[in-house]
This record gives sequence, structure tokens and C-alpha cells, in this order.
Amino acid sequence: MSTIPFSRQRRTPLPTDLAKQLPCNLDAERSVLGAILLDNHALVKVAGYLNIDDFFIPQNQNIFSAILDLALEVVSAGQELSTSIDLTTITEKLHKSGTLESSGGAPYVASLVDGMPRVSNVRHYAEIVKEKAGLRNLIHATHNIQMRAFEGADGAAALHDHALQVFSEAGKALTNGHKDKLIAVDVRDFFTMNLSPKEYVIEPILPVRNSGMIYAPTGAGKTYIMLHMAYCVAIGSPSVFVWDVPKERPVVYVEGEMDAQDLQERVQEISRGFDGVFPEKGQLRIIASDMPEQTVTPRINSAEGRKRIEEHLSAGTLLVLDNISALCPTADEDESGEWALVQEWILSLRRLGVAVFLVHHPGKSGSQLGTSKKEFQLSCNLRVTLPPNYDLAEGLRVGVKLDKLRSRGTGEFKPKWAQPFEISLRTEGDKQNRAAVFSHRPMRELLRQRAFEMLQAGMRENDVAQDTGLDRFAIYRIKQKMKSGTPITED
Repeated sequence: MSTIPFSRQRRTPLPTDLAKQLPCNLDAERSVLGAILLDNHALVKVAGYLNIDDFFIPQNQNIFSAILDLALEVVSAGQELSTSIDLTTITEKLHKSGTLESSGGAPYVASLVDGMPRVSNVRHYAEIVKEKAGLRNLIHATHNIQMRAFEGADGAAALHDHALQVFSEAGKALTNGHKDKLIAVDVRDFFTMNLSPKEYVIEPILPVRNSGMIYAPTGAGKTYIMLHMAYCVAIGSPSVFVWDVPKERPVVYVEGEMDAQDLQERVQEISRGFDGVFPEKGQLRIIASDMPEQTVTPRINSAEGRKRIEEHLSAGTLLVLDNISALCPTADEDESGEWALVQEWILSLRRLGVAVFLVHHPGKSGSQLGTSKKEFQLSCNLRVTLPPNYDLAEGLRVGVKLDKLRSRGTGEFKPKWAQPFEISLRTEGDKQNRAAVFSHRPMRELLRQRAFEMLQAGMRENDVAQDTGLDRFAIYRIKQKMKSGTPITED
């Protein structure tokens, strides 16, 4: 078995058409070199990360090699890097080594600082260069393996072992052994980092690369509500209830409890409620436990179950897990150790650009069931409650309140985003063509009426505030209006 470093292994020449398509980003390569020439301290951030071979074109390889050689000379002489490496010194270094012309000449070297690349972004530029180099190496490696397989000189087992070694070396080469190294950014660099603008799946409750939760008691229609929200995201509806949907995104809905027939019926009703507007092919995919021919149970508390779900995910996808109790069955709902593994999985999905929405049940206290660790990573936590004296015969009618909201949107914050509201569902048409039509209205007036009734019944102000979610000042104002006979709906 070969022990030659992955990046140095002999490469079988690629076909010309393939060689012309090799991945590279020349702008990122030039930005790395230009940033170093502008500020030599940028070299410290990339010297242990990038190799000379990571650069695609020979000119950039020569220049980076000369930079490393010059830096070694400066440090060996006991001098500070500071501004020792600049256009003049690097051009002279290339000239002395006889590689100036093959490096593009003095004009090309001078052009590296055109546009003034941001020094604080040099690590980001380097990561792009590294990523493209890794892809090129994999292309060459897999081509080599294919050629050896065609030649038939190696046995299948030996070639298999060689392939495993190649891919292992590829992983090490891609990170230079620093895969698990934490990156600490100086606050001055962090302050000026060119970070991508925050995007939202549902604004402001669910940013891309984040997670949220909705929890409701049995019979409160949480699956119906969540399906409606998922449908709005999949078709790119401008809004869902009081929140905004910036654009359509693919959705994978994992249902672990409901019969496939009932689930199908609800999706059909929701679709008719949008006058037949249907998501594009692949925009809304459903994984149900009892789907016909479904042989794998989607369990998120097993590595195999998580892997099967991941097979359907890609960056930009919204993953809905409905519900936690069914998809993560455990003998003890307070078991936090098992949830820690699920939480780490959700965090890893977020790093891959997948947003996650959890559906859950409440506990006896009214808060979400089980360990409170479920809430720590959430961008939002939606509490769904049944109204007092709720009667199923009147149809779905529930209150929604944000227990947690971490983000405030991309522009001006809209007060309606955070205020409690009521969701109602009515169905129209006969059984074969029934359409689900959702509506909502602010709940503050409803909460005031509820608080008024509770105060009239002699309940304590603290209990009223806890039950309704109104602040103590609002409760005080209601009491004053009760005494003066002023209608409670008037401010």
C-alpha cells in the first residue's frame, strides 16, 4: 500500500475535457496572496493551513512558495514579519530564484493588491482555496483508482484498501489535521468580518441554520398547524399567520405518529385552502412511519435513524420533526443524556444550512415536556393553548404565544410578530373536496377579557398574569377599569 502523502501521489493524467473543468477559485487565491502582501500578519492565519499545492495555477504556487521562503528568512534572522514581505521584496525574491517570469512577471505580482482585499477575511479566502483544492485532489484520486481498476493489476481487496487509505489521507489533507481545532478570532477582526446577511425561513421566528419548537396539548391541532406552516414555506406564501415567509424553500416533514391516511387528508385540505396552489416537485416531501412500503422507522434517537433522515436533506431545507415523543421514544421523558445526542445532531444540521422545527407536547406544568435542554438552542418556542371551556364541536381554535424569540428580523421589528394571537380553522366544501382555511386575530383583547373574568372570580393578580401572559401593569389597568366601569377594550 502506498504511503506517499495524498497531495504528492502520482496522478494519472485526466482527460482534457475533465482537466478543463477542475474546480478552482482564482479570485480567492489572489485575495489570499494580496492580503498577505498588504499585512504580513495575515500569513500567520493561513501558513499552517494552506499548502503550496492548494493553489491551482503555477503563478500563485510560485508566489506563495516565495512568501513562505521569505518569511522563514526573516524569522530566522530574528526580525519581525511586520512589513518585510511586500511587492518589492517578493518581486526581488522571485527574480533571484529565476521564477519571476513563470509567476506572471512583476505586473501580475503588483495586480494582487488591486481592489485591496480585506485582510480580516484572509481565513475565509483560504477556506475557499482549501475547499477547491480538496475537490481537485478527490477528482484526481478517484480517477487514479478507476484507472487501476480498469488495468486489473491489483486485486479487488488490495484496491479497496488503497481507496480507503486515499480517502483517509484526503480528509487529513483537507484540514491539515486541524479538523477539530477551535478558531479564535480577535475582536478587531471579528468586528470587520464580512459575514453573510442573516436569512430567514420564517421571519423573525426561524432563521436559516437555526431551530424552533411548537408545543401543544393533545387535540390542539399542532400537526395541522405545523403542516400549514410547512406548506406556506414550500410554496413561498408571503406570510404564515403573523410572520413573513421571505421565499420558498424545500421542506422535509417527518411524521412519527399520525396515520398516513389522516396525514394525506390534511395535506389535501390545506392544498385546497390555497385554491389548489401546490408546491413544486420536491419542495415538500413527507416521511411517515406507516407509509406503504416504509421499512425504516424514522427514529432520531438512533444513529441509523438520523442517517436515514439526513439522506433527504440539503442546505436551505426546513426539516420538521413531528413529534419528539414519537420520533425519540424513551422510557423517561426527563432523560437529558439521550437528548444531548439529538441536540448535537440538530446543531450539526444547522451548520450544514438546515433549519429544524420541532413539534412537542407540554408537561403537567404547561411548559414543554421533558428536559429543559430542548429549549436552549432554539431561536423560538411557540406555545399553543386551548381556550377555556373549549368544545371540539366548534372547530379548531387555539391561542399561540411566543415563550422565546431570539431574533428580531432583518429590518424594522413588527410588534405583531411577538404578540399573542388566536388561530381558527374552518373547513369548506363536502367531504370529498373539503378545504382547510386558517385565520388568525390578535389575542390581546381575548386575553384582557379572560383576565377580567378571572379577576371578577376573585383570583390573585399574579395568578391571572401567569395564566394570561399579560404583564402586571396590564392587569392593574384592567382592575382600575373594572372599578371605574370603563370597557376593558379601551386604552
